[in-house]
Amino acid sequence: MFAEMRKNILLKEYPELDTTASNIYLVDGGDALLSLMSKASQKDTLEALTALGVVVKLNTRVVDFKDNTVFFENSETIATKNLIWAAGVTAKIFEGISSESYGRGKRLLTNEFNMVKGTQNVFAIGDTCIQLNDPNFSEGHPQVAQVAIQQGVNLAKNFKLLIQNKKMKAFEYNDKGSMAIIGRNKAVVDLPNPKLHFNGFFAWLIWLFIHLISLITYRNRLQTFYNWTVAYFAKDQSLRMIIRPEKQKI
Repeated sequence: MFAEMRKNILLKEYPELDTTASNIYLVDGGDALLSLMSKASQKDTLEALTALGVVVKLNTRVVDFKDNTVFFENSETIATKNLIWAAGVTAKIFEGISSESYGRGKRLLTNEFNMVKGTQNVFAIGDTCIQLNDPNFSEGHPQVAQVAIQQGVNLAKNFKLLIQNKKMKAFEYNDKGSMAIIGRNKAVVDLPNPKLHFNGFFAWLIWLFIHLISLITYRNRLQTFYNWTVAYFAKDQSLRMIIRPEKQKI
């Protein structure tokens, strides 16, 4: 988004700025972008972002940001006044639950029934929990809405089974696929059954279609489609923010 804003919007809105002198860095502590998606999606994403002029730094961890400087674990630095932290979100620590019940990112460790480790009547679903006993997702399920929705449905059924003194049903994630939009006419899509991968303009259309039909009413769909169409051809947005400098006090 920032790379396309620099190319299509900033030059028009702020022609006095030399946008070619700016750099956009994308820093990831892992060895690939979109680590939960396929190797093909990771490769396509890296190539697309690089073509947009984004400097991608993998296997690099940020340890501090001080005096307009980003410090990395490998002792490298980047001078910048703008740092956007888009990773490393942690869950909430709950009073009364042992520290042994927490895993990576302070997410609650749960068994196949979403019961929190070390408890008998505490359950957790969605981003606040992590299951490590699913052979298809040994590092935990992806933190997406579908996982939380399916866990919620399964847990509701298990509550009914508990009341009836029946055996609970283990959670099995039905992976319906993964999508990520990269930019204008650029996206990646992975479908599990059958195993398919799409990229570029066609994947971008799939992403738009899925998000449109997910909206609740026809009115919302039409309004969103109209806004997207205008933004696509105008390469602009309707939102404007005018900030007046603070008047100096005499």
